Amino acid sequence: MKLPHTRGVIRDIAIAGGFIAIGILAPGSPIENGFEAHLGGISVGLGLGWLIKCFIDLQGSSHAKQS
Repeated sequence: MKLPHTRGVIRDIAIAGGFIAIGILAPGSPIENGFEAHLGGISVGLGLGWLIKCFIDLQGSSHAKQS
């Protein structure tokens, strides 16, 4: 699947990348223990979820164009 270079797709990928970067680079990252590690894990999960949402939206719009 080729990614379109629309404003919405770029925004969604930037948001997902931001969540993942916060989760990995924040103090108390998921590789450590403690409450901060839970927040980092939640942030990474949000980023991955947003990225999956972006691809699902793209799949739905590509199927709508074919019909």
